[in-house]
Amino acid sequence: MSEYTPQVNLVSRTGAGVVGGVAGGLFLALALQVTSHIKPYAQLVGETDASTAWVMVLVVAGAAGGLFGAFVGKFIRGQIVPAVGVGLVWGMVTWAVLAMLILPLFGDGGVFGIKDAGGIVILGVYVVFGVITSIVYAIAGPRRRHYYRRRREVGFVMAMPSIRRRRRRSRDEDLVEELED
Repeated sequence: MSEYTPQVNLVSRTGAGVVGGVAGGLFLALALQVTSHIKPYAQLVGETDASTAWVMVLVVAGAAGGLFGAFVGKFIRGQIVPAVGVGLVWGMVTWAVLAMLILPLFGDGGVFGIKDAGGIVILGVYVVFGVITSIVYAIAGPRRRHYYRRRREVGFVMAMPSIRRRRRRSRDEDLVEELED
């Protein structure tokens, strides 16, 4: 007797979230480099180099993507439009946690200071990061299959795939039906 393993589990959602987070992190690092707000990421490890900042952005974005997949990924069913909505909210949450709280604690800025965090432009960058993360998750993430429940003889319910096939009508049946009409 084999045990049923759900198609979409925490590990596959987290892995797909990391992929989405790194994809969004590439955009995030590029946008932060252009707006010259990438330095606080290097300060997370006590450095000031741009290359260290890029690596830290990708590491943090991958971790944020993993959290996205683990906690929020179950609400995305491979559809782009709901993924965009979830990504908008995720980008705002990421901005509030990273740019407003964590990065100022390691840098020299004030916590929850919108001017220190880069203003509304950086909020927009993080929102786009969230949207890219969720879209890549929706495209590359795990797919769900519909499982129908059947009662077993021993009394417990186990999810089993349904095997239903459509019967194809033959050409002879179509001709007989036309002649009867």
